[in-house]
Amino acid sequence: MIMNPAQLEWFKQAWPGPLVRSTSWFFSFGEILHFIGLCLLLGSLLVIDLRLMGFFKKLSVRSVLSFLPYTLFGFLLNAVSGWIFFTSNPASYIENPAFLLKMGLIALAGVNALAFTLLEHRRMLLIGPGEDTPALSKALAASSLLLWFGVLLLGRWLPIFTVGTN
Repeated sequence: MIMNPAQLEWFKQAWPGPLVRSTSWFFSFGEILHFIGLCLLLGSLLVIDLRLMGFFKKLSVRSVLSFLPYTLFGFLLNAVSGWIFFTSNPASYIENPAFLLKMGLIALAGVNALAFTLLEHRRMLLIGPGEDTPALSKALAASSLLLWFGVLLLGRWLPIFTVGTN
């Protein structure tokens, strides 16, 4: 077990955990938020990463990077709704191998995004329509898509590997 019982109880009592468990609609509301966030996150990343990988060369990289605020907003919606899910029953998540791997992939996706921001973002703003991106940008974009679609797949696997329901 990664957390001791006192830590799990703290998360279980953290807001909005008690509200989620005492209402019939709050968890479903979280699922709606999660779906919207997922659409924004993956939809915008798909356009950005595919352009960085060399597709849609008629578009400037600067124009597709303008989708980044939607990516960030989608991520924030997923973080908030993920917190709703986690506080509803932390034990069932913390003991779930799909959840643990999903969190690991999200952390790696964050490192990947940081690497892109620090190493490539400024250079990418100068790439116009028809121009190709460097190998590092292509590799970071491909990694981004693989990581985020891995997160999506693991999210679908969460119910399969759920161990506890207390």
